Amino acid sequence: MPNQRVGSMFVICLMAAFLTLLAGPSFAQEEEEVPQQNWSNSTDLSWVLVKGNADTNTFQVRNVYKYKWTNSELSWEAGILRAGSSDDLYAVGTEENFEVIEPEPTLDNNRLYSKLRFMRTINDHFFWYVSGDSSRDEPSSINSQIIGSGGVGNTWIEREGLVFRTAYGANYTNEDLDLEGVSNFAGYRLFYQLEAGVAESTKIESELTFDGSFEVGNDIRLDSLNSVTVAITDTVALKASLRLLYRNIPALEDIDLEDPDFGIVIGEVIVPKEKLDSTFATSLVINF
Repeated sequence: MPNQRVGSMFVICLMAAFLTLLAGPSFAQEEEEVPQQNWSNSTDLSWVLVKGNADTNTFQVRNVYKYKWTNSELSWEAGILRAGSSDDLYAVGTEENFEVIEPEPTLDNNRLYSKLRFMRTINDHFFWYVSGDSSRDEPSSINSQIIGSGGVGNTWIEREGLVFRTAYGANYTNEDLDLEGVSNFAGYRLFYQLEAGVAESTKIESELTFDGSFEVGNDIRLDSLNSVTVAITDTVALKASLRLLYRNIPALEDIDLEDPDFGIVIGEVIVPKEKLDSTFATSLVINF
């Protein structure tokens, strides 16, 4: 419990400092001199519904909101992935008199996340940032995960049609896993972001977040997102994306242990989850 309170207080203090920076008089006075402010929002929508001999329902939404000042940027990304399906049909009764049972659809995948980041430019090639991430990943046995992070970074290239940044910082993680329970630990974060226009209507985006722990050297986590977007109009586009989530020390789960001869459950065993989760999606993008 003390560690949990420390983790919660860290996140609260981090967000309080973030809000103070936004509301501080010197910051506000400086930004009031900017004649124009710019904001943007992009929403990715993907939905697959299958009925008949198969019964599946997959729904994914990702939204990215950005607000830019002359020397600062606030971004918020949130997303959800839900996938459900029905088990195979089965019959109850005898061979001459039976009833076909169609199981109700069950939720196979439920992931949701939120990422808030504030970046302040010091000069053309140097910036600092603070961020707060939260997520829930039921298939990976992660009930909740909260990460507060802060650090500095470099903008190596920033011109029309091409942006490349790297960042380096420290973080603090509070996570609740199904079997392991609640844990808190400090670590480090490495990050890169690339946006490149390869044609008048085509854009490539790539970003990678690498998190490590100071306590356990091989406890590393990666979140990678790569995409290609083709604009149809100024507000509508099509996107193909690949997200990779990697945990070198995955969470544990307990599964049924069956007798190999009789096929009945005789107990339970604890095994690790898969280290890598991948999600490939084609989406309709709405920009405004």
